[in-house]
Amino acid sequence: MNTPPVATPRGFVALYTLAYCGLFVAFMPFVSILLQVKVAAIDPANRVALLGQVVLGGALIASIANIAAGWLSDIGWRRSGSRRSPIAVGLVLIALAFAAIHCAQTPGWLFAAIAFWQVALNLMFAPMVAVIADEVPDADKGRVSGLLGISHPIGVLSAAAVTAPMFVGEGARFAANVVLAAVMILPFLLFVRERGAGDGASNDDAAAASVVPRGDLIRAWVARLAMQVAGNGLTAYAFFHFADRWRGDGDAAGPVARAMAIVTAVVVVATIVAGRWSDRVGGRKPFLGGATLLVVAGLIGMAIAPGFVGAAIGYGVTQTGLSVFLALHSALAMQLLPSPRTRGRDLAILNLTNTLPACVPPLLAALVPAGAGLGAVFVVLALVAAGGGLTALAIRSER
Repeated sequence: MNTPPVATPRGFVALYTLAYCGLFVAFMPFVSILLQVKVAAIDPANRVALLGQVVLGGALIASIANIAAGWLSDIGWRRSGSRRSPIAVGLVLIALAFAAIHCAQTPGWLFAAIAFWQVALNLMFAPMVAVIADEVPDADKGRVSGLLGISHPIGVLSAAAVTAPMFVGEGARFAANVVLAAVMILPFLLFVRERGAGDGASNDDAAAASVVPRGDLIRAWVARLAMQVAGNGLTAYAFFHFADRWRGDGDAAGPVARAMAIVTAVVVVATIVAGRWSDRVGGRKPFLGGATLLVVAGLIGMAIAPGFVGAAIGYGVTQTGLSVFLALHSALAMQLLPSPRTRGRDLAILNLTNTLPACVPPLLAALVPAGAGLGAVFVVLALVAAGGGLTALAIRSER
């Protein structure tokens, strides 16, 4: 006999959100600034090539490590009802990994240290993501997934924090990065106790797997992959597109940064509101469809906008749609998981949609004739996003 889901405690949501943001703090300053500085220090003449090799190798390691970490956290959850142990181990290891990266003096050493760092990061990331499915009832998943939309802007702000003038030198910056991430993650590890309040936590594998057709899981994976491809392409080429349309004094860096800051604020609010609203409505797919329309309209608007302001508006519309789609897709995907016993592994497989799209921007660049501009790229991305949205709408089961 089914019992009504227990409401998610506010204290849990607050500590979980803080810890989830801590994961972004653990990697965003590094991948956006500190890694580039380190690469340039090791091999300044070949920094571009070395950075590309390190990023690609890291993405491959991350894909494998995330699935392995999810599988290990499933084993721990089945035995103890908790996923906090691998998160705690990962936090310790990431401090050691940053120390290894700081000590790296050769490309080979740097490769090994970053591989270690990816393992440590994903040892935290995979179980932390699975905690939502374990602990948050379906009726609250939209609200919590929407709230987690603040994690990316917090990660961006943390990059400015760990590179502040008070942190002089590479070692101080790495230390600041570790301490800031730990301060955000430790309260969750110390004060939260998992209750297994998520829907389906008491179902056996056969009963749970019979509810969701395998085809729907594949559709969910393809839909997210397509939308992440659109997002990666946008991130890779948005600045160049803005710069092509800038007609003001000086370079476009300042105006682009200000436009992106405004867009980030709008995106955070829109994602939180959409998540709460989807919980009240009781369905995710209408919001996924609306978000897809925003992404497609925004990308096409960027492609055809003759000026900077029009391109900025298109960018804002696109980012809003992307954020809402990815947040509510996460909520829907968690509801589709076939078994509570393998949530960590299954969500890690879904997470491949975050790493595979990193290979797309170079392919897109190869398709654009020299001097043709980036409008055609954004049209292609719009078509990819439309395909992803239609695939999401084709999901038949939504519980």
